[in-house]
Amino acid sequence: MKKNSSLIGFLLILAILGVIVLIYNFVLSKPDGYVIDNPSDNTINMRIDERDFTIAPQQFVRIDLPKGEHTLKFQYNGKKVDTVIEIRRSAGLINPTLSDYYVFTRPYGVRENKDSIFKSRNIAIDNKAYLGNIFKADKMYEEDFYYNLDQKYPKVFIKNSEKKTDLSKIFRKEDFKQFYFENYE
Repeated sequence: MKKNSSLIGFLLILAILGVIVLIYNFVLSKPDGYVIDNPSDNTINMRIDERDFTIAPQQFVRIDLPKGEHTLKFQYNGKKVDTVIEIRRSAGLINPTLSDYYVFTRPYGVRENKDSIFKSRNIAIDNKAYLGNIFKADKMYEEDFYYNLDQKYPKVFIKNSEKKTDLSKIFRKEDFKQFYFENYE
């Protein structure tokens, strides 16, 4: 039987494409979505549009929502909340307890004076200064970040251009303090 080199080449290309898809799905992809977080000690029952969600104490729930306006109804600390949020981005955090979260922006790539840029900004958390591009988020809905609560910064960020890249992540207050301690102190 004669070998068909074009068939072997086609199968080889399919195998390479399969490996590329697997690498992307398991290593490189970042699933976007929305998180409802409950850092309190009470269960929160929330209705978003016509869907009901129950968030246990110290837990979060990942949900899918289309962009646009959405109604939120829930009760927390004896107050009934009936509000509307507008979703513009592909990821966000719904904060029904209005707790403090911190968005930290980590610079990636080669740049001059990275340390001086890092040290030029700071924020005080519990009477302690934290250096870097950090802002406090305590609104009902926040979407000005790249990585959500349930995602981690990449260990290595590979990019083919020399363009500066800054990736931000949102943290609960205590989680941010621990992250900062482990990485920058």
